[in-house]
Amino acid sequence: MRSVRPALVLSAWVLSACLGLLSGCLGDMSPGRKIGDTVHDMNDQARWGRLGDAAQYVEPTFRNTYLNNHRLWGSAVQLADAEVVHVQIAPGAENAVAFVSYSWYGTDTMTLHQSVVRQRWAAKGQSYALMSEVVVQGDPQLLGTKGDVTSTDAAPISLLNQ
Repeated sequence: MRSVRPALVLSAWVLSACLGLLSGCLGDMSPGRKIGDTVHDMNDQARWGRLGDAAQYVEPTFRNTYLNNHRLWGSAVQLADAEVVHVQIAPGAENAVAFVSYSWYGTDTMTLHQSVVRQRWAAKGQSYALMSEVVVQGDPQLLGTKGDVTSTDAAPISLLNQ
């Protein structure tokens, strides 16, 4: 009769090694990747009309403003596309700024609009939270505001210090 004990020990050792490597890859995500993933996840949730899920990424003190600014999404505002075009992380990875480009339709006129939104993010524990957002280029009505984008909003000179 053949002993299966060495095969079991070898299998257990290989499984432990694989799990150790896998947990090392997933557990120590760089701040750049973590904020990039967070920005993409939140904007994907909003893009597909899941604003309640997207709001979970928003700092609680800004959450009501965020939901109010997006109240027309899915009714008077229909998103055609959303693309995170740039994420800049501050030294120390405590803050970040993301620029998101939106193509959207106003359902009253079915006119295609373009807007670029600057989002400010801050580290909160092991994750990041959206602290503020403003339209810096294009139609400001995307975020439920009327009027032109001001020159100070449109000037992304020192992205992290504004």
